[in-house]
Amino acid sequence: MSRSSRPSARPPVSASPLALAAHLLQQTLQFQQPPDALLAHAMRGPSRLGARLRTAVADALFAALRDLPRWHWLAAHVRGRAATPLDVAQWRQQPGWCEDIVRLAWPSAALPALAEADAHAAADVQQWQQQVAGVDLASAPESVRLGLPPWLLQRLHEVVGDEREALAAALRQSAPLDLRVNALCAKRAAVLDELRAAGLPAEPTPHAPWGIRLPLRAPLQRLDAYARGAVEVQDEGSQLIAALVGARRGETVVDFCAGGGGKTLAMGADMRDTGRLYAFDTVAARLQALPERARRAGLTQVHTMTLAHEHDERLLRLAGKIDRVLVDAPCSGLGTVRRHPELLWRHTPAAVSEFAALQQRILAAAARLVRPGGRLVYATCSLLPEENEALAEAFERAAAGDFVPLEAAPLLAQACVNAPDGLVQGRYLRLWPHRHGTDGFFAAVWQRR
Repeated sequence: MSRSSRPSARPPVSASPLALAAHLLQQTLQFQQPPDALLAHAMRGPSRLGARLRTAVADALFAALRDLPRWHWLAAHVRGRAATPLDVAQWRQQPGWCEDIVRLAWPSAALPALAEADAHAAADVQQWQQQVAGVDLASAPESVRLGLPPWLLQRLHEVVGDEREALAAALRQSAPLDLRVNALCAKRAAVLDELRAAGLPAEPTPHAPWGIRLPLRAPLQRLDAYARGAVEVQDEGSQLIAALVGARRGETVVDFCAGGGGKTLAMGADMRDTGRLYAFDTVAARLQALPERARRAGLTQVHTMTLAHEHDERLLRLAGKIDRVLVDAPCSGLGTVRRHPELLWRHTPAAVSEFAALQQRILAAAARLVRPGGRLVYATCSLLPEENEALAEAFERAAAGDFVPLEAAPLLAQACVNAPDGLVQGRYLRLWPHRHGTDGFFAAVWQRR
């Protein structure tokens, strides 16, 4: 289910902001590119949209994605027809449906800006939103009220029970901007003072010892702290995963599925830029920016490698030699819906099963690299047990005692994480947006005999 790197067709420059948002919604639901990439592509080059309208288009697009079932239900009300179950595959080919959704999702605070650009579109939005203002959704299916696909709602009910409403509400919210202070060159207290002096309402994250939380639209690129490598963007949950690895000075560490390398950089700081730190991935483009990010962070011992697959022959020379291996496995990503709401509609139960099979293969391959006495960490940003607890248990059965499970809470405490007992379920790290204010994460830890 890889996403194409080829950009979608750009709408005409003269398109109404409302039409642009509907176009981007339709393109997002093709699942070839994520919405932020589509937005960046659409906004490049000549455009008559000012900053306020660009923001409004982005807000409307994400608001539409976060609550598709409700908008779909309400659009049927306005059109005077019976609401049918939401079928993205059926509707995404129809631009008119996307326009209906965007009319309802358009932010009310951005209506004045839309009226300046397209008075007719603004009047249309107001009329639609007035028609649904008093509609009672009490009779609507729970999946409509909570904004989740029925299959996922059922699975989350099995996992969190009566907390599903709180979880669904948290998933519909936009995520804050979390930063990780680079321990190589800065202290959190000093960076907090610097950001507050710049007028930003910066706060320490509740648990991660190096984390800072900012509002979503903080002007990060303009901050000197970012330019000099004192901070990196990283969700607090992701920081806690890196803390579980416990990388130390002089060790040899592997980030087996490094992606953009956020956890690689965190582990490099823990290692104080000593030892050897490998960042592997099977997609070269994901690793492309990591060398420059490492340079900005003051890291010289990061070595990237694009693998052909999890059994790449080049891994043989590392077998049984690595002190710590992190497997941040490819997954459904359903714990990151606050940032990527399109994932709710991209994935199916069959796709989750495919991920679980891939995760099992990757974990088994990565485990071969761990030296006796070394540590193995398996992590996902999924909410589902099939990709988490069930997979960890299957790995242990297959390992036949070669890997001893470790409790996550004491390891987090050793890493100076605040209140670690509230971050775990059993021996696993289990983070939930509605409980912890982070993305949804899972992690299991083992030590090789």
